[in-house]
Amino acid sequence: MLPLTRRGFDLGLTHATTPNMNPDHWNQGYAVLLPRAVVQHLASHASDLAQTEALVTALLEGDELDAILDALPYQQRLGAQFAPMGSMVNEGDDQEIDTLLYDAIQGEDTVAEDLWMKVSWLSFYDADASLRFRFSFGVDLEEDVAADPVRQRYAAELATAVFPESAAITNNLALSQTIRDIVQCQRFELVERIVYFNGPDGGAYLHHDLERGHAGVVYAQLSGETYWLALPKFQLVQEIQSFITQQALPDTLTSEAQATLRDLSRDAEQIATALDSFAHTELIHLINETEAFVQHLIQAGYGFHVRTGDVILLPQADQNSCCWHTVFCLGEEMGQALSFAIRRQD
Repeated sequence: MLPLTRRGFDLGLTHATTPNMNPDHWNQGYAVLLPRAVVQHLASHASDLAQTEALVTALLEGDELDAILDALPYQQRLGAQFAPMGSMVNEGDDQEIDTLLYDAIQGEDTVAEDLWMKVSWLSFYDADASLRFRFSFGVDLEEDVAADPVRQRYAAELATAVFPESAAITNNLALSQTIRDIVQCQRFELVERIVYFNGPDGGAYLHHDLERGHAGVVYAQLSGETYWLALPKFQLVQEIQSFITQQALPDTLTSEAQATLRDLSRDAEQIATALDSFAHTELIHLINETEAFVQHLIQAGYGFHVRTGDVILLPQADQNSCCWHTVFCLGEEMGQALSFAIRRQD
């Protein structure tokens, strides 16, 4: 049995089960697990993974990110292709640690401006050391990234320069063919890249990765293990509605909070709107921080045990069917993972 804890909440136990891989699930908005899809590529990147572990350790011990990347091997990896343009921190984002800025250079020409690597904590919980490194460009959360495939491509190359182990996905012929078969496309690119480090007691709350121009996300577990709950939004709304109307609500909810949720459950559209707001306090607590609801989703069959070398695909076709997901770190060691958006090219 696997214990699930996150941000100080004990969310019960689960079995280490692996759902059967069904490619048809993708078209219905459900996640597809690909066991061991990158495991054969990990040995060839052992030194890269060790270097990344050293980078994260240094960062957690208080070293400055720009100083780390200004030394070997990163100085050599970035080379003449990516010119550092300084750093910045969004003072309005308490989770942000640092953002490094780059321009992409070819010869004497600047071919892509305002690329960035943003490092952030995954939560405000003091005992959670989980981190993420995001690679993109322009004004964060305002830029229509799908409108500029050239800068998207260079931001992806920046991610590969810093984290060469990205090739476990990008240079994986068998995985690429599987993605083409499931997504039903001839060509695709992997863009808007994120490198995750989920630590003990950490992981992401229920969310989605829907963004214009992207078919979904490919996530690869390079070290450590995680447990996921993943299901399309329309199904999540149904599960929330049935749970609130048919189950005794957890006693961590006050009577006022319970009344608020029961009122919310009368209308599926209200639930969907509350989910999209990411600001409904009572709903956030219910679906992310209570054992009863987490176990409800597990018993309904939405759980995935993602081991080292496994890949999980998350479809993001539209607002109604996009795959919502939540992640738990398993064990006492921080694990590394890659999360890349799938951009169809046909």
